[in-house]
Amino acid sequence: MSHTATAAVETSDGPRPAIQLHTVRSIDAPLPELIRYVADAGYQGVEFAGAFLDADPRAVERALTETDVVPVAAHVDLSRLEDDLEPIVDRCRIVGCDRVIVPHLGSHLFRTTATVDALASRLDGFAERLDSHGIELGYHTSREPFLPPLDRFGLGTVSSIPLPAFVWKSVADAADRWLLRGNRQLDRTAFSQLAYQTDTVTFEIDVGWVAAGGYDPVEAIESLGDRLSLVHLADVRRTRGFPSAFRSVPPGEGLIDPDEILAAVDRSNADWVIFEDDDPDDPEAAIWKGIATLCGRPV
Repeated sequence: MSHTATAAVETSDGPRPAIQLHTVRSIDAPLPELIRYVADAGYQGVEFAGAFLDADPRAVERALTETDVVPVAAHVDLSRLEDDLEPIVDRCRIVGCDRVIVPHLGSHLFRTTATVDALASRLDGFAERLDSHGIELGYHTSREPFLPPLDRFGLGTVSSIPLPAFVWKSVADAADRWLLRGNRQLDRTAFSQLAYQTDTVTFEIDVGWVAAGGYDPVEAIESLGDRLSLVHLADVRRTRGFPSAFRSVPPGEGLIDPDEILAAVDRSNADWVIFEDDDPDDPEAAIWKGIATLCGRPV
């Protein structure tokens, strides 16, 4: 991997461009080197993924300082936060990262309104603990919060059975298709329930997974107001009709319209819009395509 001259990036007064470093996880380079490389491409911020918890935080901090790149957030599993909170807080302090995002949550936590309420209480409690350290807690949306809680659709008995995740998803997918039909409303989703029941947790909207759930990402962005912290410009394509299955694709090659999303982000309270290609064929090319997409340049 070689460096090029730093790209001149024109940005408006709206959200600034960042990249989720999960996009470049297959590039064989230390995290500080990856930070320098994406800075050369023109990204002003980075969002850390798994490598952050193993890298030398002092070396990461030096790379951020040298490049003037902002550590926008760190994705950390909730179980890891619960087990290793203090070391993670220390690592965030060293690099100057003041936001932690829970990237994925088990589908069983969204099965019913009761499980969503319990999750909301759990996340709010953890958000208060992190807030005492000057760190914000957010949740990155996946598809599961956009499947219907089963007890809202006359399936209370089914919802009480300890079903495997894939079975629950299939039942929820069927309910979504044949019970809701044309009566799908964002405010009846587990996502909206979680936002309503939490006080201090913020949200990182992944527009690809909102679209995979069959909802309008723009509506999801606009529904959160000041609870919206970040937006992931990511995309997915359907690979199976039922039970539904999806795969990650470059933004604009699946379900979303990047221009429509970026316009909505410009109108929002988000400070950053974050490019992610979860499974790129060529991660180095994805870096450059991402910054072109975020900044409205031809690819």
